[in-house]
Amino acid sequence: MSVAAALIYWVIIALWLAVLTTISVAFVRNPRTFGAVRLLLSVIVIDTVRNIIENLYFGLYFGGQYGLFPAAIVGVLGNPSYLILPKVMNAVAACSVLGLLVLRWLPQASKERADADADLREKTGALNQEAEERRRLFETSLDLILVTDRGGIFVRVSPSSLATIGYRPEEMIGHSGAEFIYPRDLDPTRREMQLARTGRHTRNFETRYVHKSGRTVPLAWSGVWSEPEQKHFFFGRDMTERKAAEEQLWRLAHFDQLTGLPNRVSLQKDIDIILQERAGDLARPMTVATLDLDGFKDVNDTLGHPVGDRLLQEVARRLTSISDKTRVYRLGEDEFVLLMENCGDPLVAGDIVETILKRLTAQFDLDGHQVFIAASVGIAIAPAHGSNVDDLLANADLALYDAKAAGGRSYRLYVPTLRARAKHRRELDTELRRACAKQEFVLYFQPQVRSSDGTVIGAEALLRWHHPERGLLAPGAFIDALCESAVAIETGRWILVSACKAAASWRAKGLPPVRMGVNLFPAQFRNGSLLQDVEYALSESGLPPEALELEITENIALGREEGTLSPLKALRAKGIGIAFDDFGTGYASLSYLTRYPLTRIKIDKSFIQKIGAQCAAEDTAIVRSIIVMGRNLGLEVIAEGVETIAQAEFLKAEGCQELQGFLFSKPLPADAFERFLQSGMSDASGADIKLPRLAG
Repeated sequence: MSVAAALIYWVIIALWLAVLTTISVAFVRNPRTFGAVRLLLSVIVIDTVRNIIENLYFGLYFGGQYGLFPAAIVGVLGNPSYLILPKVMNAVAACSVLGLLVLRWLPQASKERADADADLREKTGALNQEAEERRRLFETSLDLILVTDRGGIFVRVSPSSLATIGYRPEEMIGHSGAEFIYPRDLDPTRREMQLARTGRHTRNFETRYVHKSGRTVPLAWSGVWSEPEQKHFFFGRDMTERKAAEEQLWRLAHFDQLTGLPNRVSLQKDIDIILQERAGDLARPMTVATLDLDGFKDVNDTLGHPVGDRLLQEVARRLTSISDKTRVYRLGEDEFVLLMENCGDPLVAGDIVETILKRLTAQFDLDGHQVFIAASVGIAIAPAHGSNVDDLLANADLALYDAKAAGGRSYRLYVPTLRARAKHRRELDTELRRACAKQEFVLYFQPQVRSSDGTVIGAEALLRWHHPERGLLAPGAFIDALCESAVAIETGRWILVSACKAAASWRAKGLPPVRMGVNLFPAQFRNGSLLQDVEYALSESGLPPEALELEITENIALGREEGTLSPLKALRAKGIGIAFDDFGTGYASLSYLTRYPLTRIKIDKSFIQKIGAQCAAEDTAIVRSIIVMGRNLGLEVIAEGVETIAQAEFLKAEGCQELQGFLFSKPLPADAFERFLQSGMSDASGADIKLPRLAG
């Protein structure tokens, strides 16, 4: 044997050492990577060690023969006793491997096979369950599930197709989707399918399908294209109910639910569209007429809201029947708007409105009730009276307000002075709020005398305003605005308390007791606190109830009987007097004199001014009638605005018990009125001016 043959053993030893090193390093770095192959590695290790020892033995033996190692090695290793060692090693290795196979590999292999089978069964069961769930989902889904090929042919259809579009799955499979899609939606659907094939997920696109009954069904789709299967998968949800709900919400937002007319939102949108289309085109004007019913609140209060609702519905019907070219809107409560396109002539608009007003004055038969109403209308024409929605409607409202202020039952065309008046009202209201906060109001008192002897028996509290810039203002400059102001109630309470305190203080000083007359605001009845306010004023001042007289006017009485009568009756029961001021100047029925708990009638000065030395009989007829009527009803009568002795003599002769006017005194501040009472027959300056001596 050559040296090369001897060296082969050492090459084999090196290779097996490399194998053993590689296995050891790999095991040390990550033992878990071996897992179930550890048995195989153990066998390899045993065989490797055996091979290394065996080849080491023969490598040393033959290396000693050829001079690579000391010759003595040959004698030692050549001993027959040692030559048997490699064979023993082979036998030991074989037994070790056999033992490992029997004791470790076979049980471990069985366990791993059992684990593998269990894992396979578990995964198979999960897959089967998932497949079953998908099948059930497909079978029971309320949404429509469609699977189509590349050409749009249905290859699978969910059973929900019957409930959704009226077709069974078998009636659709094999057919093209184009046979079921609404024709106008075919092209958008094809575009969505093309986009899906580019890898884009299709979501929330809508396509209408034609139901078997012929109606269209809106469906919202989502889907995906599967490139491996070359199929489209689509999920469609029926949007019929949602569309109906959206339509209902849209109608709620744009239409009045009671009358079915378009509402304010629709009006503003329509006007805005028209104005934008006709911007700068003066040849295409437009008229807006704001209409408000007169006396509608009375219908609600007396006949109830159901009848009021029926009235509004009937009014809407009459308005919409006027002309096909006139659009009608309801803004709320009893306010309507008429929109007349291509109408810019005030005379034409006026004629249309006149026709409307006449139709509304005709009798309404509502659930057995005969109802009569009227209306007021404000007209604005675009672009002359406004180039945008807000200005046009605001100016129409100003014209409506002017028609209402004129007594209603008519229409007014907007003019620029109305805006100036509205601005003045806003500024005046702001000043009135400031005046109330800074206590700029003051009371003046005008004496009321007995016609028989000229004795002062009463005083009327009259409001004045110490304006910081305009000086002392009489009620005519602000009282109408104050009645509508938010501070009317607070001011009315202050007047009550201040007037009662003044009368009580004069009594406390020993002056002749006078009856204190206080004018009431309509707002004091509307808020329902009048009774409490009067009781507080009397309690705070100590004035006896019979020394207070409350004055109401026709604008308080008219239309508010329920809210007015109850507190007035309660006040009268306490001994407080109730006077009807400015009687005969308005529309109050004579029946008011019997229904209301009145104690006195005040004849308006407009009738007294007609009385003179050379006056005609007809000029005094109303005054005589009022005096006689008051006497017959058991009411006292007082005449306002008496300025001449002739007027006073006439009133005394006719039986008018009390007089009031400049003939006796102008309205005086509290301290001046007090001096007036102290002097008896002198004015506040102290000059001895006797009250006129009346005949008798």
